[in-house]
Amino acid sequence: MRKSTNILSRPTKGQWGFMLLFGLPPFLLFVFITVVPMIRSVIYSFYAGDGVTWVGFNNYAALLSDPNFYAPMLNDFLILLFKEVMVIVVSVIFAISITRLSFRRGETSFLRFIYYIPNILSVVVIAKVWKYFFDFDLVSQIFGTTMPSNGWINTYPVPIITFVASWCGIGMFMIILIAAINNISKELYEAADLDGANQFRQLFSITLPALLPQMRYMAVSIVISIVASNTNFVKLFMGDSSGGSGFTVMGVYEYNAFERMQYETAYAAAVIIMVIVFAISYLLNTLIRDKEENQL
Repeated sequence: MRKSTNILSRPTKGQWGFMLLFGLPPFLLFVFITVVPMIRSVIYSFYAGDGVTWVGFNNYAALLSDPNFYAPMLNDFLILLFKEVMVIVVSVIFAISITRLSFRRGETSFLRFIYYIPNILSVVVIAKVWKYFFDFDLVSQIFGTTMPSNGWINTYPVPIITFVASWCGIGMFMIILIAAINNISKELYEAADLDGANQFRQLFSITLPALLPQMRYMAVSIVISIVASNTNFVKLFMGDSSGGSGFTVMGVYEYNAFERMQYETAYAAAVIIMVIVFAISYLLNTLIRDKEENQL
């Protein structure tokens, strides 16, 4: 009798060589670029600015007693909340529209290209284009309104940064959702048609439940990237990080602490925001994963 092949057999020498050649360099880069700085931040957050004197949790106590610490964090949370909703909702709408509506092949390809353009542009180019749009008061010309005395960006920083940052990410997530929708069995939709389910019923009973894994990835990805994304747009839109409005975010708060050589404050702030990001990511991942399991 022929023995069954053991799927979990040990890798061959060739497979080990392949993994070492293509897996080890990215892993080492990840360790030195991401893991090591995180560990260093945690360690130095317990020391004074000289990096030698141990102060324990004094840096955290001083940071939490700083009244200027909470406004940047609140701004980050507001942008995160609105960005999560906007990116996920719009990406789902675009992906469903392209896959479920009766577009021709050429039209579908064109729409994919148009929606994906922001993802291939530099964040500097994107910020400059939108800054030009708001600084030259094209908003007033389009909607017939009056430009605020402090400018659109300085007056409404949270909505504008949320809109631009969301606009940059919709195309990439839309492509992911399109691939997921195309992998849904056509037989499910055919069976739903035979049962008399209309398009909306199919959307909420078939399409959206099948997209939960991709939505989970989207939600966590947005949380992880929120600090860097917000920092880039605040610096590019406002230059001095406030633009005269006093608006700032946590990434800029940390950057300014380094600029003032208040390293202990910057490290402590980085650790706090890192813990919060991990906690939110874990919570979203758990909630959506539980929702996925309930759909099974």
